[in-house]
Amino acid sequence: MNPRYKSNKKWTEFPADLTAGISDIFKQNFKTLFSDNTEVHVSGRFYEKEILVQVGLHKKGELRYSNFEVSLDHKNEPDKVIEQVYMAVDAIASLILEFFENGEEIELPYTWMEYPFNDQKVWLQFSTENPQLKDAADKLLGEANDSLIKEIDDEDSADILDATEDEFDEFAKNLEPQMFKKNKKEDMH
Repeated sequence: MNPRYKSNKKWTEFPADLTAGISDIFKQNFKTLFSDNTEVHVSGRFYEKEILVQVGLHKKGELRYSNFEVSLDHKNEPDKVIEQVYMAVDAIASLILEFFENGEEIELPYTWMEYPFNDQKVWLQFSTENPQLKDAADKLLGEANDSLIKEIDDEDSADILDATEDEFDEFAKNLEPQMFKKNKKEDMH
């Protein structure tokens, strides 16, 4: 789950009771659409500038998830946080309903796309990442973080995909295959 704003480096996970409550809402309201072997996984993050909610649908025995993600702008107004979380849940519910009504053949955005929803702007994104597999890999690699406030390392956020076209061209120009590089005589001695 990646934030929309690249400047967002610190976040707090949603409390477990909130994610469990959201999961129950989806299980109850969509039980006629979900097969018996469909699991619902909910996660969410509070960033300084945004609220991020992800609802993942997973069929038992499959690796692939269908993750529906919503991002909302967040101004540090504690009395409106729950209201915004519920708006994100409503937006995801609408997206999931459309997903099932159209036989899973709708075109979903794989990058953040802005949509109007209930007189507010929301950003939607779809992914097939398996969060349980990612968490297990992080634990194996010793990268799991159980602290209350989590932070992205600058090293992790330095992604070539975030580069401007000029920066990418400069990077590509200096790229030279090393494995099959011909050895010059002076390199050999």
